[in-house]
Amino acid sequence: MSPVAPSGNHAGRALLTGTLAIVVIGVILFLAAVVLGNRNSTDLRLGDQTFHAGSTSRQSKAIAKGGPILYSDVSGEKGRDMILQHLGSNENTGWYAFRAQPANKARDCVWEWQKAKHQFRATCDHSLTAPANGAGLEHYRVHVRDGQVDVDLNFAARTTTTTTASTTTTAPESCNVPTSTTEAP
Repeated sequence: MSPVAPSGNHAGRALLTGTLAIVVIGVILFLAAVVLGNRNSTDLRLGDQTFHAGSTSRQSKAIAKGGPILYSDVSGEKGRDMILQHLGSNENTGWYAFRAQPANKARDCVWEWQKAKHQFRATCDHSLTAPANGAGLEHYRVHVRDGQVDVDLNFAARTTTTTTASTTTTAPESCNVPTSTTEAP
């Protein structure tokens, strides 16, 4: 016989410890979800802050052939449908991105390209028009780097930006007229 007496409580203690650990992890995950769910989307740094629209060559040809491109917002907010526009013959300049809906209109009211008039018209109110570059509309910052078009949907909400060698067309919400700038390296 062994000098140590056998114990029958190991299984019960292991079950209690495992259950307690699962409850603690569940509470932590719940609290994290509540905290992150109440934050502004510009505060979250879980992914890219920009929309990668593709190559300048491919996108400029597509826009020249079929008109500006409408991108639907796939985020949970569904509030930032965007139009990507390219004007001019140089595929590295003349890029504009702006909100697809006129101000204070429902999501199903979008700017529709009028090729013959070289302007946009609102689908819900034909008296509303906008110029080809979207001047006067809510704009998003466009970066062209290494032949790629990126749209910074959160530029106006952030207080700091990084500067890289690129060509940028920008018109943040506080500015009504798009301007083109070239940032130095």
